[in-house]
Amino acid sequence: MLKQLFATMNDTLDEVIQQYPTADDKGKQDLHKKLEVLKSMSDSFIEQWLHFEEKLSHVLQTVPGNSWNDIPENMPEAPPEMNAASETFRKGQGYFQLLMFENANKEFEKVIELQPDYLLARLYLAMGQMRIGNDVEAYRHFRFITSLSEHAQMKAISYNAMGCIQAKNANMEQAQQLFKLAYSADPSCVEPMINMGICLSQHSGMKQSGPGFIH
Repeated sequence: MLKQLFATMNDTLDEVIQQYPTADDKGKQDLHKKLEVLKSMSDSFIEQWLHFEEKLSHVLQTVPGNSWNDIPENMPEAPPEMNAASETFRKGQGYFQLLMFENANKEFEKVIELQPDYLLARLYLAMGQMRIGNDVEAYRHFRFITSLSEHAQMKAISYNAMGCIQAKNANMEQAQQLFKLAYSADPSCVEPMINMGICLSQHSGMKQSGPGFIH
C-alpha cells in the first residue's frame, strides 16, 4: 500500500515538474496547490516515521538481548596479557548484560587502568557511559577507539555512537560526517544509514520531541 502511495506521489510530482514551465498563472496556482498537498503528506509521513523510530529505539535500549543494546559477539578477544583482568572484565560484561551500567562501568574502568589499549573493554565502558548519560566521557573513549582500532565493526559502532551524541547536541553536520564514517568502516552495518536519514530530516527543519537515533 505504501509503495503504491509513494508511486502516485512521485507521478504527481513529475507532472508538476513537467507542466510548471509552460503553465499560465491559473495553471501555476493549481500546481502550487498540488505541491502543498504533496509537501503536507511528506511531512506527515516523516513525522510519523520519526515518532515510531524514537519509540522503537527507546524500547530496544531497555530490552536485553537486542542487537542495539549488546556488543556483538565477534569482537576481538582479550590478548594473553589480559589474564589478570579477565575476571574483572567478565564481571563487567555480566553487569552490562543486566543493564546495570554504573556497576559495569566501574569494572571496565579497572580493566582500562590495567590495560589502556584493551579496546573491547573500552568499548563496553564507552557504551555504558553513554547509557547513563555521560556523553562527554563516552565520546572520549569512542574517539580513542576509532584512532587505534583496526576492527571494522568496532570502528563502525564507535563512529555511529559519536554521531548520535553529536546529533543529540544538535550538531547535525558533524553527526552526518560521523555516520558516513561508520558506514564506510563497515557497510554491513545499517544503523548509520538509518541515523543519517533521521539526521537529514532534523537538519531540514523537522520538529520532534527528541532524537530517535539508534545507538
